[in-house]
Amino acid sequence: MRIIFLTHSSDQGHRFRVEQYFPYLLAHRVEPKWQPLSGSWKDRFIIYRQLPSFDVVCIQRRLLSPFEFYWIRKKSLNIVFDLDDAVMYRSSSSPRPHSLSRWLKFRGMVKGSDIITVGNQFLKNEVLKVDREKKVFVIPTSIDTTLYPRKKEISPRPEIVLGWIGTKGNLKYLQKLEPVFKTIRQKFPQVKLKIVSNEFFDSQYLPVIKKPWKLEDENEDLISFDIGLMPLNDDLWSKGKCGLKIIQYLSVGIPVVCTPIGINSDIIQNGENGFWATNQQEWIDHLSTLILNRDLRYLMGRKGIETVEQGYSLAVTSEKFFHVLQSFGRGET
Repeated sequence: MRIIFLTHSSDQGHRFRVEQYFPYLLAHRVEPKWQPLSGSWKDRFIIYRQLPSFDVVCIQRRLLSPFEFYWIRKKSLNIVFDLDDAVMYRSSSSPRPHSLSRWLKFRGMVKGSDIITVGNQFLKNEVLKVDREKKVFVIPTSIDTTLYPRKKEISPRPEIVLGWIGTKGNLKYLQKLEPVFKTIRQKFPQVKLKIVSNEFFDSQYLPVIKKPWKLEDENEDLISFDIGLMPLNDDLWSKGKCGLKIIQYLSVGIPVVCTPIGINSDIIQNGENGFWATNQQEWIDHLSTLILNRDLRYLMGRKGIETVEQGYSLAVTSEKFFHVLQSFGRGET
């Protein structure tokens, strides 16, 4: 079997939803190809002329115009549409989440694809709004746990690092915690904030450690955190997020405080491997609890490692994705 993945050329989504599957696929006699879509229409149609030579075409996160998707459908034997963001809506930065053009593109691609794979239940429900008979598989975003061999060791040092890792587009969620940071600084002067990203901001209240993201440093950066943060807005775009930050934190034994939106409330079992925080006071209370209790941070961290290994590791999701591909050979579509 041969499969081609058509992806964005300008983001990192393919790293976790495409490329890391390749070793498993190759080991199971599936030949994968990653093909970012960029450039002119001429460049794209040269790519599309290759599609008949593949058994499966997987479109990862792209919303394509009806005309472009028509050409892909015409050239493709089988199409998988993979979603790990609420691309049918505008982002949290927009005052108007609904977009008719986005929804029409999304609807057309759902109707025209053979199978949809999604990163969480919210996205599955959005697909089923379009076509209740569509085959939809929930495959969580996962990580290769072998890339994070070092785990957090709880040390007696007084300094506590609140950590956040992500791209600049999501810093807006972290900045909204500034009132929380003000109170935390007053209660715990030993607390610092570490941001691992491609852009930064200066907190008015906490000292900020600014670390440019590098793949080779990711494991060390994660274990430098004492508590992982994942704040979100309560909006349609955020509900489509697939919890990568949380999974990375938990994989190295870091407890998490998060907004229980979308898949966050599935990954974090409140009070077991982290805490849910729905307002400023809950953020303050849960961060204070973890700052004061080193043993609790350790226990939650160990529980978090179990969470990832059981449900959000590459070993688990690779098998699920391979099962999707096998369904074409069995004629289940």
